[in-house]
Amino acid sequence: MLKKILILLICLLPFSTFAQTDETTEPNTVKDEASRPITMDPVRVEAERIERKPRHILNGAFIRSATGSAGDPLRVLNHLPSIGVLNDFVGVLSVRGGGPEDNLYYFDRLPLGYPYHLHGIVSTVNPEVIENIDVYPGGYGAEFGSDAQAVIDIHSRTKTDTRLGGTVNLNFVYWQAFLEGNLGERGYWYSFWRRSNMGPLFELLPRLFAIESDLVTEVPSFWSYQGKGVYQLSRTHRLVVNAIAADDAGELNFTANEVSESDLRGPLSSDNPFDSQGIHLYSEKQDTFKSIVSLTRSFSRTVLKYGDGYFYRDARSIYALRGDLESWVKYPDTLLASGFVLSSLPTSLISVGARPFEEGDPDYDFRLKQDGEKIRTSVSKSLHRLEGYLQATQDLPSPRYADFYATIGMRANYFNLIDNFSLQPRGLLGVTLGPEDPNTDQSSFFPIDLRLMSGSYVQNPQFYQVVLGKENPEIAPSLAKHYVVALEKVLESKKKRVPTRTTIEIAGYYKDLRDMITYNESERRYRNQRIGHVKGVEVSLDHEIGKAFRGWLSYTYTISKRQDSPRDDERFYMYNTPHVATIGMSYQAESWECSANWQYKSGVLYSPLVDREPYTNPFTKNKTWLPIYGEMAREAAYHRLDLRFHKSFKSVFNIDKWKWGFTLEIWNVYNHRNILQVRYDENYTKEVRIAQLPMIPFVAVTAEF
Repeated sequence: MLKKILILLICLLPFSTFAQTDETTEPNTVKDEASRPITMDPVRVEAERIERKPRHILNGAFIRSATGSAGDPLRVLNHLPSIGVLNDFVGVLSVRGGGPEDNLYYFDRLPLGYPYHLHGIVSTVNPEVIENIDVYPGGYGAEFGSDAQAVIDIHSRTKTDTRLGGTVNLNFVYWQAFLEGNLGERGYWYSFWRRSNMGPLFELLPRLFAIESDLVTEVPSFWSYQGKGVYQLSRTHRLVVNAIAADDAGELNFTANEVSESDLRGPLSSDNPFDSQGIHLYSEKQDTFKSIVSLTRSFSRTVLKYGDGYFYRDARSIYALRGDLESWVKYPDTLLASGFVLSSLPTSLISVGARPFEEGDPDYDFRLKQDGEKIRTSVSKSLHRLEGYLQATQDLPSPRYADFYATIGMRANYFNLIDNFSLQPRGLLGVTLGPEDPNTDQSSFFPIDLRLMSGSYVQNPQFYQVVLGKENPEIAPSLAKHYVVALEKVLESKKKRVPTRTTIEIAGYYKDLRDMITYNESERRYRNQRIGHVKGVEVSLDHEIGKAFRGWLSYTYTISKRQDSPRDDERFYMYNTPHVATIGMSYQAESWECSANWQYKSGVLYSPLVDREPYTNPFTKNKTWLPIYGEMAREAAYHRLDLRFHKSFKSVFNIDKWKWGFTLEIWNVYNHRNILQVRYDENYTKEVRIAQLPMIPFVAVTAEF
């Protein structure tokens, strides 16, 4: 039923009319009192090879025109090697064999509470203002903090070439409005608001599908907003104020048709708001230093109500002072970087016999009971975290035809929840091999760039893992050690009539995972009892011909395994997808563009049903069946082709100052039946396969002024 609802939501998204402003990212300058130019771009030091970092960069133009995403900024990340969206419906990302809890999201230095409304309907981030997204899939330096093994760093633009512009979008799922403009010659602002509008849709659903009309007792709803103001104080300093917030809520009613156990029947409701605000001072002196000081406040809350009185609520605020400094000791040979984060985290948790979902257990039971009674928890605590790092990047003495460079860093972290202090060393050694002859246009194997990276990444326990069930203040952080080798080769031909550029990247990685935290059923508390490892290789090729054509090809092989406790066997991680291959292309002419993207990946993991056995609850005396599963297996491979066509018009209805456009996307063109998951009937007698999206058309009409 959920699958049909999501399919219908997407089908009803298409027809929208909106206006958008110019999205150019060329430098824009204004003048100060002395009529000298002041740069309005984001403060970024333009430097030599020494600043290379192990990251992928996606610019805003590619994000808004990517095939199969309908312009959604975070689903575009699925195009990158070793980064996968879990399925067609849920936008949660798995990066290099890791899980959602390993990812840290920033939006203009604000922590992003969650990236998607309703787990995948639409992003909480407005794509129209995104300048670029930096993705650090692993092995990155000390500049990012604890509690993550991958970082998605989203940057919005700081200027526009129009005095005032905006967009309006209304459809059967949500409505949204966006405005932006300049603050005189020295500043910029934008604001964005989105709110769901799904009441009429859910009234229509029972007429279209044979579904239980009483299942949804509260229509899923969401809203989000974001805003930003930028003002150039002087040639050196720029002030930025920003905010982002979102909320998701809804309620279902489960009867005996959905669940067999009586205490799970009834309402299942959730409410998940978050909001973040910040003020940031950017300072830069070209070839000398760059610094950013931020004062931020964030709040998030999760509320879940289950069946017969089960309840879970956690709330956390974060007040943080964060500073980052990059200083050239000797430009461009020696770069020093340092930073700190001082955080206060007032946190509270209330639980009536309930705990959050945990990966890896096919019989997962969220209930916390002892002797048949719900375990009740109500606790609040003021937490504090101190973080700091120091990092140096240096060009090294090198022989002829080899340029060596290195980055060495250390991050320190103290967290008073478990009274733990940790040091996390991280480093990179790189070399550019071979001579580069700027006077020739012939392809050559050299120069080629090779990088070796390693790092330790600590993830502190969550508050609920310390206090739920039997308290365990002795719990320790989880530790991940990353080892990465990466090779990059760029082939450019600038002397031809149409320049070309080909980028080839090959990377291999290994992660050693220790002391991961899971719930111990027999002890009724969380413990450091899981270990694991990830190994993989990724190959990608990107080819550009002028500004008109771009083609890309990537393949990833990843094995991610976990051992839940010393007495358990090693198993595949639930989010592991061993084989992923992507082929895509885009062509852009003066007034039209077309693109295609095809992806192949291994099928989803599931536990085959081999038998069942009767079970009588010793407290309620209710009789039911317990499943007996076989060894983990995979469904047939997933593959899907998406096409996109866009046509622009300079004048319509005799309005010469407006630009118009028509966009058509077709997802899953050949309508391949990809399996989402394998479920079981109520009495565990047969397996039921749930499919992902069929062929879906997406249509949009745009108006630009």
